[in-house]
Amino acid sequence: MHTARMTVPSVPVVDDAALATFAERGYLVFERFLPDDLCARLRAETDEFSARPYHDIFAPFEELLERQRIQVGLPEHGMLISHPPVMAIVERILGPGFAYHHCHVTRFDAGAQGVHWHHDYEQVPQTNRSHGMVHVFFYLSGLDGTVGDLLLLPGTHRIVMTGGAYAHFGTADLPGSVTVDRLPAGSIVVVHSALLHGRRAKPGGEGRSRYFTDISYCQAGVRWPSDYGDWRRKLALARERGLDRGGRYAHLFDEKHFFDSRPARERAAQLAGSMVQ
Repeated sequence: MHTARMTVPSVPVVDDAALATFAERGYLVFERFLPDDLCARLRAETDEFSARPYHDIFAPFEELLERQRIQVGLPEHGMLISHPPVMAIVERILGPGFAYHHCHVTRFDAGAQGVHWHHDYEQVPQTNRSHGMVHVFFYLSGLDGTVGDLLLLPGTHRIVMTGGAYAHFGTADLPGSVTVDRLPAGSIVVVHSALLHGRRAKPGGEGRSRYFTDISYCQAGVRWPSDYGDWRRKLALARERGLDRGGRYAHLFDEKHFFDSRPARERAAQLAGSMVQ
């Protein structure tokens, strides 16, 4: 096991060398990217968010909204979606006009379970990697070798496979895999969404929760599977709350980037024979 130290300067510009590294390995690390005061506000908001009742992502939107579990409705995390330094990095990787897909807000306490090797590239079915999708992992309290480590398998973003193709390996080390177990608070890891990654459960961490947010973005030019639930209302709520920063990032919340994923997945499940038909 070894710890990744492929760190690039925490500036909102990805130079040609970093872009080449991302294309080859599928991830970049920016240490201390977010300022301490913003991290503190995001952690406090995560605590409040985590204290609310668990919700079913397939529940009607009205029920989710009533419980205020819609991430775009959170003041700090909502604005984090269009945080200008993040936008500069994502635009360098994906090009202009990209879309926001979803945001997860999570707190992991001591004893938290891990997540097996997987990828999160949205495609029904998985057939190509013509367009880019990235996840930005925000480590609001950093990583210290307890609770859970980030696992990465460089280069796998170029392989077309289902999201759980490597799930049977659990969280075992694999040839060439990288373990990230030390990061200062406010660091981010930008990964190609098709990169195999996981979270390995680790002992310890009592009283030192791991605060984690991930936000994903999709390259413009194709229609992507939508987020779960009433995705149109979620995008409308983002616009209503000014998350586009006065229209500067209006492209993030444009419905034209997506198709309704639920009926599409239901249709795909009924297909037989060659899909080219």
